[in-house]
Amino acid sequence: MGARPVVRCTVLVGTAGVGKTQQAARIAREAWRDEQVDLLLWVTATDRETVVAGYAQAMAEITGADAAARWGMAAAEQAAQAFLAWLRPDAEGAGRRWLIVLDDVGDPQDLRGLWPPDHPGGRVLVTTRRPDVAQPGPNRLVVPVAGFTPHEATTYLSEALAEYGRAQAAPDELAALAETLGHLPLALSQAAAYLAGAEFGVAAYVRLLDEYDLLSGPSKWGGGRPRRGQPLAELVPGPGALPDGQSVAVPEAWRSSLERADGMPSGDLARPLLELASLLPAAGMPESVFTTSAAVKYLQERRAAAGSGQTLQAGEVQGALRLLNGLGIIDHAPGASYRAVRVHPVLQRATREALSADRIRELASRVASALVLAADAHGETGSTPALTVDPFHGHPKMTTPVDPGFVPVLVDAVDVLRGHAEPALWSGMPYPRPEPWSGLSGTGPSPSDHELLYQVGEVLGRAGQAQAAVAHFERLADDALHHQGPYSPGLEYARLRQAHWRGESGDAAGAVTAYEAVLDQQCRFFGPHHKRTLDTRAALGRWRGAAGDAAGAVAAYTEHLSLLHQHSFPDSTEVLDTRAELARWQGESGDPYGAAMAYEALLTDLIRVLGRHGGLRHPQETGTGPYGSGPENLTARSNWLKVFDTHHSHAHWRGRAGDAAGAITSLTYLLNQQIQILGPDHPRILATREELAHWEERMRNR
Repeated sequence: MGARPVVRCTVLVGTAGVGKTQQAARIAREAWRDEQVDLLLWVTATDRETVVAGYAQAMAEITGADAAARWGMAAAEQAAQAFLAWLRPDAEGAGRRWLIVLDDVGDPQDLRGLWPPDHPGGRVLVTTRRPDVAQPGPNRLVVPVAGFTPHEATTYLSEALAEYGRAQAAPDELAALAETLGHLPLALSQAAAYLAGAEFGVAAYVRLLDEYDLLSGPSKWGGGRPRRGQPLAELVPGPGALPDGQSVAVPEAWRSSLERADGMPSGDLARPLLELASLLPAAGMPESVFTTSAAVKYLQERRAAAGSGQTLQAGEVQGALRLLNGLGIIDHAPGASYRAVRVHPVLQRATREALSADRIRELASRVASALVLAADAHGETGSTPALTVDPFHGHPKMTTPVDPGFVPVLVDAVDVLRGHAEPALWSGMPYPRPEPWSGLSGTGPSPSDHELLYQVGEVLGRAGQAQAAVAHFERLADDALHHQGPYSPGLEYARLRQAHWRGESGDAAGAVTAYEAVLDQQCRFFGPHHKRTLDTRAALGRWRGAAGDAAGAVAAYTEHLSLLHQHSFPDSTEVLDTRAELARWQGESGDPYGAAMAYEALLTDLIRVLGRHGGLRHPQETGTGPYGSGPENLTARSNWLKVFDTHHSHAHWRGRAGDAAGAITSLTYLLNQQIQILGPDHPRILATREELAHWEERMRNR
């Protein structure tokens, strides 16, 4: 084994407040106490001038000069170089032992020409937030400082409070305090110092740390949740009472780094980026959230508000994130796709508390929009988009299931955002009791409610987490009641989606109960003919059938069809689809003959209605063959599939009614048609062949 390399320089690197200076001070005290060094110099190295001044003062003390305070910069530079020369291991200084501490190095360029020389008896100890200062090298040890672990934090608090003479707090109270302050050593030391002079204990202090939300307040509908916390700046000692010789209160710990960012390219984006991140999880978010059009628009507006007309350039956001990481303000790891951007919770809190209520409101809306766009960008690779109805605009839209890895990140982000600024995501107005036929079309939340509130529930459901979707919409219904009152369209919509996903989770009976409750309210508010009421009645029929109540499904669809006939054209899509569902559940309820007759009448009407204007033309008429992809051919094939499904159901219930021969005749005709229209390999043809084989077997076994 080779000789272990001698460490001449140790670099402690980490963000603000993690205890780098405290560790350096402990190392320096031990070295001096144990007489390991003859000279110990501590220099606050935030800029070049302070380093030069520190070296010059040290040289003045070594030589006995008394003019250091009156030196100009040029003379100070000369004195600093003389000090560095004094440290060199020449014949005169070979036996000297020294330790130079360069605390809080802000820029490696500040130390150009000022690094202490290599010396067998000399050591350099550096603390910095800058990863670029902490580069490995010969005889150099880089030590990342990440702050306390939960156990270390509670142990520190217990010992610190005991030193202040405070009564011992319960372990769970200490753990809650440590977690609230992100286990940040600087914050914990200042909290302990504050508690030393307070008339209340740790539990009360933790309650005070619960942030006051400028946007929350009691509701006239009950369930108000005002928060009584105080700003962090009011819960730490004042400048003259900070512990351990600290010079800055924890809310200001990152200020010097941010001021340095201001003078760098894209540095004007540093604070707006922190504002966006302040409403997101401290555990991190994907970089894509900060590059969405919603986030970029916010950054551009903040730049304009600061007086700059410069347009954001491509890659500038990523550059600003790299800058923040390089200054030790955030952690930016582009390779971590889901948690690439992380900000300490204390910095997040300090950032939020510096904003007005109006800014928080604006910011919350932009963050919510950024999350919606990021969810769209994180569509699951290789998944097939599904056609759904956009509840906010009432038109169909293609949705792609969200990447499963992003789903918990999105849910976490929404929970954090709602915890900080939920009122900003609601329209904020109580709704009056609606009148029947009030003109509100469709079922959906208020356009003033942010779509993120509802879409995250849909994301959960489409990701296979139906029970989580139920819980989400249950909570959302409570929040809609709190913010908008019992007549809120958001409340109604949340209850409907809760009912839907309850059914999808396997609780069809629970879905029926939930839909019946909503239907009862809709009938009272809007009347039985309103589109909202009609849509709910159709859903009720579906879930009654799924729950095994075929007769109940028939009753629901029968009433639904009767109401539709009063206000809809008999050939409308809604009427035809309802007739199909009614026919199906007639058969399932024990009336196969009635189902067969209903499907036969529906088939005749479908061919007549869909055949208008060439809607059932043969694919060969478009010149593209059975698998053509032209728009006209796709429409025709979609119409044919609806006809074929109805024809298949008619044949099935005809056989179930005892007419196996009629079922065989109908299915044979259907099979020939499907082969001509769809081609011989379409999956529908296999189902038809199996149904035909079933009834042929029944005929042979008679």
